[in-house]
Amino acid sequence: MIFSQRDVDILKLLCWCQFIQPRDLKGLASEAERKNLMGLGLVRRHEKSGTLLLTSMGQLLLEHLLDSAVSQTTRAYHPPLMERRIRVSRLVVTAYHGGVNPFTLGPEELDGPAALFLPSIARSKGSNPWGSTRVAAIARLGDSLYAAHYVCPGIGKVALMDELAAFSNQTARFRDVGRAFIFAGASYQSVLTELERPMDRKDTKLLTYGGAYRCLQLPVHLLSCDATGAVQLQIMAAPDYRARLTKAALKNQYRPPPEDVPEWDAIFQGVPFLMAADMDLRRINAAIRAARNRGLPQIAMAALEGQAEQVLFPRCRDKNLARVFVLTADAIRAVTGRNPVPYVSPRTQFLTAKGEVADAPLIQANRKT
Repeated sequence: MIFSQRDVDILKLLCWCQFIQPRDLKGLASEAERKNLMGLGLVRRHEKSGTLLLTSMGQLLLEHLLDSAVSQTTRAYHPPLMERRIRVSRLVVTAYHGGVNPFTLGPEELDGPAALFLPSIARSKGSNPWGSTRVAAIARLGDSLYAAHYVCPGIGKVALMDELAAFSNQTARFRDVGRAFIFAGASYQSVLTELERPMDRKDTKLLTYGGAYRCLQLPVHLLSCDATGAVQLQIMAAPDYRARLTKAALKNQYRPPPEDVPEWDAIFQGVPFLMAADMDLRRINAAIRAARNRGLPQIAMAALEGQAEQVLFPRCRDKNLARVFVLTADAIRAVTGRNPVPYVSPRTQFLTAKGEVADAPLIQANRKT
């Protein structure tokens, strides 16, 4: 058996994430491909959680193929820690499908246009610079750095000032880049359900994520851990994506926005236009308020189909606040340089840094009788 690039990427994802639900790998690996890796003794299933794990043999193989440049975190089987790892794995897999490199070993590797670093890698190595923060990942997308958190109903509270301090301190080496947050979840609605909880003012240090959302001065982008979220990341990884995607979508109907309203990206058919594909809801709300302050009852906006259906139709279109358009594949392709679908690595043979192939005896996957 000759290992493909896809085989090795599956092993790498399991190494960095530790626990991944099989359904979360469905877009990357078929059941037969997963069973082949299990038959080779490189992957196994954890009985209690049903997740997939990398075996010690799989770890050794990766270390050989990647010249030991692999994550070395200690696997913990405590249920709350496992559940956190599973949630983070959904974000990592979405980033992978979005063309964002999640296989980094330190925040210093976030100097490329699209990369992701997991602070959990550093937590088990001597001093822990991240403390008890709840940040799931630090992402570099285009011209900005993002502190990514996984948010779902009942996720608990967060010490916002500690999060901001760790984010600032651990990314201080990067100058002249923007800073923002990503609140990711199983769906946009899942994130919004938690964000819309009433703010608890009894505790001045710990806030619900809804409270943190209201207090943050930095932009906050919502992200669904699915195919729509993967395309959103592809867009956000492109430099100056808002202006470029706005012009690609409006074409000859594009008119520049007034300089004193930064929330608008253009004027379209006489009304303010907003590029909403990055799901910055506060910016959307600010654009609507700015229009109303100028006597304009509606704005126009464009987003991905899944974003429009889940969030923008019920919140904006159905309340007559905005005309909502779905971005075309051609407009997205003009900015990202790729088709707006989740990235999947090819089945071409994997080559090491030395140009060598990796092979193993073919072991037929076990099948049910």
